[in-house]
Amino acid sequence: MKRSDRGDREDGLKRALALGATAAVAAAGFGVLAAAVARRDTARADHAARKRTAARRGHPVRNAAKAMAPAGKWWTYIPGALGASLYLLRAAAPSGEDRPRSRRTGAGAVFLAGVMATALNPAFDRWLPQPPTPPGHRKRNKAVFPSGHAFGPSAVSLAAAYVLAREGLARPGVGFPAALAIPAVTAGARMLQEKHWASDILGGYLGGIAVAAVCVAAYEVAGG
Repeated sequence: MKRSDRGDREDGLKRALALGATAAVAAAGFGVLAAAVARRDTARADHAARKRTAARRGHPVRNAAKAMAPAGKWWTYIPGALGASLYLLRAAAPSGEDRPRSRRTGAGAVFLAGVMATALNPAFDRWLPQPPTPPGHRKRNKAVFPSGHAFGPSAVSLAAAYVLAREGLARPGVGFPAALAIPAVTAGARMLQEKHWASDILGGYLGGIAVAAVCVAAYEVAGG
């Protein structure tokens, strides 16, 4: 192995360790929050947030939020993950260089983030203790923690922002704010409709961060 290759490999492993630590911290935060939700320790803060954010029934803002409901479902963020993966695979190489092989692993990491989020969502709904259903839902006892509208989009958008930045295809100062804004919009619209508590959205973010960090850590280990 060439010295430069060895150095790149070592740097990648260091980044993978840092990402693994990030995933562990986010997963631990998710677990702590899930336990707090199960004990209803978050109830007071959730109700206070609902009073500040809920739009009145029939209000144009609430109607707009309702129209946005499909955004954040798996059938929107999985195509988004696929699109980002295809862009990575087809993006032009730097001038005078071959297309980096790492883009294949990066594309796989982004798509894997979407697949993992889609697989974990029903598992969370089934196995995690749930808070009382917010008043915006007609169906009682509906699973709402964590918010899938925050979980899936944050996992995909953060993984895509990281890989695109590492591959020199997007500026971190643009990619990461956008990656955080996407789930804020998709999940925030659900709060406007009173279909999620604030703790649901925070849980979705923490879960999304954990999934994204695991996927891009694998990208780094594979030689990203």
